[in-house]
Amino acid sequence: MTNRIFISLSFFLFFFASINFISCSKPDTAPPADPCVGKTIVVTATTTATSGGSTSNGAINATATGSTGFTYSLNGAAFQGSGSFTNLAVGTFTITAKDANGCTGTQTFSVTASPCPTISITATTTPASSATATNGAITASAAGSTGITYSNNGGAFQATGAFTGLGVGTYNITAKDVNGCTASAAFIVVSAGCPTVTVTFTTTNTAGPTATTGSITASATGGVALYTFSKDAGVTFQATGLFSNLAAGNHTIIAKDANGCLGTSGTITVASNPCPTINFTQVVTGADKCIAAGTGTITVAANGSTGFMYQLNSNAYQTSNVFNTLAVGNYTINVRDLNGCIKTGTVPVSQAPAGPLFTSVKSIMTANCTGCHGGPSPTSGINLSDDCTIVAQKVRIKIRSVDGNPSIMPPSGSISAADKQKIIDWINAGGQHSN
Repeated sequence: MTNRIFISLSFFLFFFASINFISCSKPDTAPPADPCVGKTIVVTATTTATSGGSTSNGAINATATGSTGFTYSLNGAAFQGSGSFTNLAVGTFTITAKDANGCTGTQTFSVTASPCPTISITATTTPASSATATNGAITASAAGSTGITYSNNGGAFQATGAFTGLGVGTYNITAKDVNGCTASAAFIVVSAGCPTVTVTFTTTNTAGPTATTGSITASATGGVALYTFSKDAGVTFQATGLFSNLAAGNHTIIAKDANGCLGTSGTITVASNPCPTINFTQVVTGADKCIAAGTGTITVAANGSTGFMYQLNSNAYQTSNVFNTLAVGNYTINVRDLNGCIKTGTVPVSQAPAGPLFTSVKSIMTANCTGCHGGPSPTSGINLSDDCTIVAQKVRIKIRSVDGNPSIMPPSGSISAADKQKIIDWINAGGQHSN
């Protein structure tokens, strides 16, 4: 009797162990599946430029794809139900979209300014009655925009361009429109008894758009020598008419004779020499499918000039020619030389292909595991037919199929030593989709 009880009990234990062995996995002790695994949230937006000048009426209207129930944040601020952000100044802004499960995607966008109109200033001047009198005047008028106000030598803006009570000297009149766009011009109030002082000049171009290698050499006639010179309505006069280290742009030279009588050159344009032909090539590494933050890289090689700086989209220029942690998408690359000459190109970052080690592991999962961990209702909610789920579950896969003694996955029994080694090799290489 005792032997029969022992045999029955042994059979029962063997049967129970066998049922447990052939199951795809133990009753679930794994943590809940990460809802963000395999999910790529992409943020796109349309931007509205400001109306120009100092206005803050730009906008970003963002939308997101890749999930549902999105809320949006601007530069890390509180999330809101709409992707519309208004009253923005010129600048770079980071939009984060968050779905109902807390999964996020981020992208950076730039708000630019609409070009300011060309505002031109003309004026009539009334001479002072003598070299020491303060009864001169300037009446300025601006064209090219609306809502113009006027300032004299950096003072408060006023509704009219009439400035009185002026002595002999140079005055810088600034006109500002309704959007804060400005233009300036210098005008001279002379003494009624002064001769006409004529200013002549030669210019040297800059080496490039941002170089400060331009110069102006001015001389004067018509008054009483010796002459002194001032640039751009400056109050300090110098003994020579040479002005160096100038950027490309418009300048004005004022000449003053020995009796304090003034003459102006009018507008002098210092131009930029033509830019050299800059070219660049790039080496691109694709972004890993299962790493939402992005693992793509762009490495740029430029030639045709010197002193290169590199810019990705509208971010700041950098000395490094490598851009990393990039998601799938198209990127604008700007290469700028030491003189401000720029070459622009669009560089796509694509999804990196599945790596050979990952491909081998996925084949093992397909052959042995997706019967249970696959389909619309996978065991424990773990779908090993999905690439990014395999990546997310790599530790669990190793525990079940490599470390178990005996292995408890797959249901058909322990996988081969060669297949175990493939799993180990993949995990040791990083355990990512691209490995």
